[in-house]
Amino acid sequence: MKKLLLLVVIVLVVAFSAMFPHTWISPGELVQGHQKLNNQCASCHSPFQGIDNSKCIGCHKLSDIGKDDSSAILFHERLKNSTCTACHTEHKGVMQNRSLVVFDHKLLGESDKNSCNSCHKVPVSGTHKNYLSTCNSCHTTSTWKSTEGFNHAMILMDQQKNCTLCHSVPADNMHADFGSACISCHTVNQWKPSSFNHDKYFVFDGNHGAVCTNCHANNNFKAYSCTNCHEHSGNKLFSEHAEEGITDISNCVRCHRSGNEHDAKGGENDEEGGEHGDDD
Repeated sequence: MKKLLLLVVIVLVVAFSAMFPHTWISPGELVQGHQKLNNQCASCHSPFQGIDNSKCIGCHKLSDIGKDDSSAILFHERLKNSTCTACHTEHKGVMQNRSLVVFDHKLLGESDKNSCNSCHKVPVSGTHKNYLSTCNSCHTTSTWKSTEGFNHAMILMDQQKNCTLCHSVPADNMHADFGSACISCHTVNQWKPSSFNHDKYFVFDGNHGAVCTNCHANNNFKAYSCTNCHEHSGNKLFSEHAEEGITDISNCVRCHRSGNEHDAKGGENDEEGGEHGDDD
C-alpha cells in the first residue's frame, strides 16, 4: 500500500511539473519578451542537454538582433562560434537588462578587438577630442581603466602644454602664481620631482630634505618657519643677531641661504634679500 501511494505521488509530481513547469520547477521569472514561454520549457531546453544555440537562433536571427533598437550594436553575426549563454542568461526577472551578463571581449575576433568603434561610440566631447590615437592606445579589452602611465604624446600637439585640460591646478598660493604654466616645473614624462629651483630661496642638504611641510604649513608656500625643527631661545637668538647689527630676525633665509651657518650673509641694512631672499 505504501509503495502504491508513493508511486501515485511521484506520478502526480511529474504530471504537474510537465503541465505547469513555471509554477513547479522554474528557478525564476523570464524576461518580459519571453513571458509567453513560461510553460514551454522545451522551447529553449533539451532534456538533460541544456540549451542549444539552434533553439535561440530559431527565434532570434543573428543578423536581426538589435535592428529594432537604434542604440543597439549589430555584431552578433560575428559571434557564431560562441554560445548564447556565454553572455545571456534567463530566469533573473522580467527586466530585459538582467538577462545580460558582463560581456567577455575574448569572444571577439582579433579584427573586432582592435576596432572599438565598431561597437562603442567614440567620445566627441571632453578630453578625448584632443587625442590623436585609437582607443587601444590607452584601453584594453580586459580592463577599461589602464594601469599603465598615460602617454602624453597621444595628445594633439597644440594641446600638449595645456595641462589643465585634464588636471586641476593645486589649491595653494605657490601654484596660483604659476597658473596653468605647469611645464615650467613639470614634464609629461615625470611629474615628480619637479624642476622648481628651490636653491633660489634655500639650498637643501643632508639635514634639510625636500619635504615641503617641514617648513611650510597649510599649503601656504609664501610663509615658512625654521623653528619647526630648530628650537631657539628667543632672547639668546635676538642678542646674538644684535651683535651683528640685525634686529629683524623674522626672515631667516634672508641671511641663511643653506644649512651651513658659516655661509650666513647679509644683515638688516643689507639691500639683498626679500621675503624669500634673492639669488646670491
